[in-house]
Amino acid sequence: MKKNLLCAALLVAGISAAHAQPTTWNFTYQGFVDAATGVFDSGTKFGGSFVGEDSNLDGVIALDELSYFITNGYLFFPVWPGQYGCNTSSYLRCDVKNFSYTLTGKLHYEASTSGNDEGSRSWYSDAVIGSHFLSGGGDFMKGTSWERRYNWTDQTTFTISPAPVPEPTVALMLPAGLALMYLARGRRRNTSA
Repeated sequence: MKKNLLCAALLVAGISAAHAQPTTWNFTYQGFVDAATGVFDSGTKFGGSFVGEDSNLDGVIALDELSYFITNGYLFFPVWPGQYGCNTSSYLRCDVKNFSYTLTGKLHYEASTSGNDEGSRSWYSDAVIGSHFLSGGGDFMKGTSWERRYNWTDQTTFTISPAPVPEPTVALMLPAGLALMYLARGRRRNTSA
């Protein structure tokens, strides 16, 4: 009877530990090299947030598991399954590629925007995690353009909230350890009687 109860408790603990639910993450990368000057700037920040659910329980939030994504000041939303854009205006185009966030704390994506107004001005941005982020624009009637690019270094730091969760096997070790302690206690009681 005790073994049946113990097995049921372990099953419930395992199911509850593995249950997927939508979560909001906020992230920041800090410390980049200014590509124009070659100088490292520890105060330069880049970040965003996303909402996702690990619906297939593989430990990774993929592009088709996102319900909200904002980066570099732009809100990306689902256009169709697995595709995100920000076509809220006929002047703005967005694209998100290769998004993945492992629940153990590794984020990777590529996102870009581009647009132009009714006149002659245009703008763009690009972010490739682990490589660079940039923004630029110009006025082709005036022949002017600008671009600011920052590159990742080994000094670039990454923070994300909520903090990454341990591997699922680690999360299941607590109930398994408690079960072993319970069994050992029961055996000691039986041998002393």
